[in-house]
Amino acid sequence: MNDFKWNQKLSEEIFSTKYMLHGESHPEEVFRGIATEIASSEKEEKRIIEVEKLFYDQLMDGKLIPAGRILANARPDSPMKNYNNCFTIDVEDSMVGIYDSLKEDAMISKMGGGVGFDISKLRPKGEELSRGGNSSGVISFLRIFDQSAKTIMTGGQRRSAHIALLDISHPDIEEFITIKQGDRNKELTQFNISVKISDTFIEAVENDAEWDLMYNGKIYKTVKARYLYDLLAKNSYIHNEPGIFNKDHVEKYNNGYWAFKMDRVNPCGELVMPSYSLCCLSAINLSKFVKDPFSDNVSFNFDEMDKTVRLAIRFLDNVLDRTEYPLEKIETFSKQWRRVGLGFTALGDVFVMMKMAYGSPESLELAEKIGKLLRDSSYDSSADLAVEKGSFPACDNDKLIEANFIKTLPEVIRAKIKKNGLRNIQLNTVAPTGTTSLSVGQNCSSGIEPIFALQYDRSVRTGIDDETRKETIYDYAWMKYLDIQDEEVKEGKVEAPPYFVTTMDIDPRRAIDMQATIQKYIDHSISKTLNLPPGTSFDEYKDLYMYAYKKGLKGFTTFNPDGSLKGILEYSDKKEKQVIKRVLAPERPQILPCEIHQIKVKGKKYIVIVGILSNSLYEIFCVDDPENHIDLKKYSEGFVKKAGKGRYDLQVASGPVEIKLKDFTRTFDSPNSSLARFISMALRHGTPLQFVVEQLAKDTNFADIERVISRVLKRYIFDGEEVIAGESKCEECGGTLVFRDGCVTCPECGWSKCS
Repeated sequence: MNDFKWNQKLSEEIFSTKYMLHGESHPEEVFRGIATEIASSEKEEKRIIEVEKLFYDQLMDGKLIPAGRILANARPDSPMKNYNNCFTIDVEDSMVGIYDSLKEDAMISKMGGGVGFDISKLRPKGEELSRGGNSSGVISFLRIFDQSAKTIMTGGQRRSAHIALLDISHPDIEEFITIKQGDRNKELTQFNISVKISDTFIEAVENDAEWDLMYNGKIYKTVKARYLYDLLAKNSYIHNEPGIFNKDHVEKYNNGYWAFKMDRVNPCGELVMPSYSLCCLSAINLSKFVKDPFSDNVSFNFDEMDKTVRLAIRFLDNVLDRTEYPLEKIETFSKQWRRVGLGFTALGDVFVMMKMAYGSPESLELAEKIGKLLRDSSYDSSADLAVEKGSFPACDNDKLIEANFIKTLPEVIRAKIKKNGLRNIQLNTVAPTGTTSLSVGQNCSSGIEPIFALQYDRSVRTGIDDETRKETIYDYAWMKYLDIQDEEVKEGKVEAPPYFVTTMDIDPRRAIDMQATIQKYIDHSISKTLNLPPGTSFDEYKDLYMYAYKKGLKGFTTFNPDGSLKGILEYSDKKEKQVIKRVLAPERPQILPCEIHQIKVKGKKYIVIVGILSNSLYEIFCVDDPENHIDLKKYSEGFVKKAGKGRYDLQVASGPVEIKLKDFTRTFDSPNSSLARFISMALRHGTPLQFVVEQLAKDTNFADIERVISRVLKRYIFDGEEVIAGESKCEECGGTLVFRDGCVTCPECGWSKCS
């Protein structure tokens, strides 16, 4: 074993700031303190002679990376004894229950933990209360939890992370799906949100069946399942939330199926749990098991990984005995079932070190072997610990052996479990490991994710006034590759080999395939964000949603670089200046389908013709008809034919095709034509329709023609999209109007107006 050495200054700075909090001056002191503290639950002779040294060696070698709360807090004399990152609680449907949960939430946040809960028990908006009045709905109570989270600093360092889940059949689900819209409304900023979907719901979507929104057996509303699916996909596509929680996939592999449901997750989504449970986490640094990286003799040392996994399970089991718990209910439940979550990090780096592209067939084959070893070694180790220390108190061997996930284990391990039980109810996960991978992992790839960027520059203050210097940050595997190359490569004169793929190079389906391959061997879940390639269409995105479900993922979260939120991590291709991305318009065919709208404003008639290309708005024409000379009452659809430069004919076809308006852009030319041309230019070059409508509404002199065009364009905003134009506030109650099924409605008071 060698001393712990830093390869990059950034990694050292982060480690020092985040984890050297107890007077330490070297990582050795941190790891010594952790090893001593976590080994102290062992029997005296075993602790001194064996376990403490083994823990210390694994930590110093960088093979075992504990989660952040362990790294920061686990010391014999630490004043903060919380060693677990996240917890789950319950929220009952009563004022007493809700505010008891709020208190529990605050206690967990104060100790430095994130919180996850399911709010499906709460009654929907408008439901009668036992003492009179009506419920304000689930969102109103989420806002209270959100405000509490903003107020409390976790462990004195940061705001508390939260996640809330709501079932797809809850009557408030439409509001829940659309509540978070990024910077546009800044709602629930301390929360991630996810929707619990079921096999039955997906079946209804595929069959275009109806779906009942209900509570306590009462049906409040019936909608098309496909409408809800599209609404969910659309908000995720544009605003990157909500995520998906596939509750039937989760429950199918619940080892404690006879006693509880795993109906909630921690804020990052890697642990699926019942209420009053916790995240006891660590990760294996897979890059440490690659021998002779980048050579023709490169190999993966499965035997060494097996040793680390077995020791890591003992380590996490000890954490449960050394940590302090924020709530007595969490302590009682956790010690009854002894849930832990051992995962890995640096998978993306392992692939490139072994000269494999992420998502390639050979990478999937290696991922399968790694996942299987993690599962089998973890369960075998837990079975051995059950012999040594006793099985978890709630263990029922006969029921445990019938759990679906246990049935996937090798027969020799199942025989052990049948005889002696397990020390821990569930064992494995893949967490995001962002900060720990950047620091202890020397900027290795995080969790299951591919490499984010080979290298990037950051500005660092020198300490002299506002002076800064540039510092280049390298991915762990990329730095190792450069270290063994000649000077030409180091100077950037030779491109990286093709197996050095990064996040934006990977086909989304191959990324889903990777997650699905690992998920087969993970009894909890996997935290992964699918980064969409720029330009991904909404239809392509909906297909990915379904593909992820069919592949058996327990959860699904995405990031769309073209959406409304900016990523935390952004990088450029070494361009000195940012350049606005210009989008070329698709070529207009000679004949374009159109829809015809006839509208009156202040007694004045207008005809608005909207050209459609590939189900998207391509162009718009506005014709003034103050004398009511044009008769198009029978027609709502037609074709716009380009008859020459700047010349367009309107054709209709109730029978034979006929030209109804010849050269109408010249015959009925008006000062308003220029506005229509500019709007057409914006539409065909990809400007979001909502933005166009919003801009029309911003003019304080909202002219008749702007009002006309705004009214027409609103009809083409996806169902459920918030109306943004001048009439977006209800005149009756001031609530926000919503456009759906051709009508503008107010969810607050029920006012409605249909076009």
